Amino acid sequence: MKNKFMQTIAGTILALLMIFGAAQLYVSGQEKENNSDPKTSENSRHSLVGAWETVVTPRNCQTGVPVMPDFQGLITFNEGGTVAETASGSSPALRSPGHGVWRRENGARTYSMKVIFLRFSPTGAFIGKQRIAQTLEVSADGSQSTSTGTVEVLDLNGNVLGGGCSTATATRIE
Repeated sequence: MKNKFMQTIAGTILALLMIFGAAQLYVSGQEKENNSDPKTSENSRHSLVGAWETVVTPRNCQTGVPVMPDFQGLITFNEGGTVAETASGSSPALRSPGHGVWRRENGARTYSMKVIFLRFSPTGAFIGKQRIAQTLEVSADGSQSTSTGTVEVLDLNGNVLGGGCSTATATRIE
């Protein structure tokens, strides 16, 4: 019974991690871009700063095959390098919103991000965290983004219980 319960929790956490990871696909440079018109400047067009709707696909890390249905999320990349997200992969009662950081990588439209959210049991007890790491690329016109990432599910002591991979697409909210 205990083993089955742990498998259920681990599965739920893995799903949440993948959702969160995909949702965190879109990031912008950490330094404020000094442009008078963000809609027309070249830098702003490639920036992740702003709000995005995401669709995350949890995948098997070795084969790339989807392991569960896609889920939707919302993510906001702030100037200065912080990010906040939420996703529909699990009940809001089982996880907190995600918080993290992003930065521009090599290339005008390439970014990375890391996000953490808290996990809770169905009874509301804190049971650990989930970490998501993503690499993102913004489209040439700045309206879309794609990403790949990894997820780690952690227990109360920070031990890794499991993990997975995901891909995601995002559309800028305008």
